[in-house]
Amino acid sequence: MDEAKVIIDRLRARVAAIMASHQQLKSERDKRTAERDKALLEKREMEGKVARLENRVRVLELTAGMQGVSGGSRAARERVNRLLREVDKCIALMNR
Repeated sequence: MDEAKVIIDRLRARVAAIMASHQQLKSERDKRTAERDKALLEKREMEGKVARLENRVRVLELTAGMQGVSGGSRAARERVNRLLREVDKCIALMNR
């Protein structure tokens, strides 16, 4: 009978250790999930900022080209040509 009690006590101790480990791992997972979510939010914010800055650069290049700043006129011409091609594509799609 003592032997069965010893086995049961060992099993209880193992189960308790496993449950404690499970709780620790669960809290660690929750912490990592929160960190991941925060990083994803920061990434989205940075992507938006990059897009806004790229747009601003395009506008500034176009403005510089229109003002005749050296080297800017070529970039402005390319930008205007790109916009005209986009307009032409839109018109072609509308005519279908």
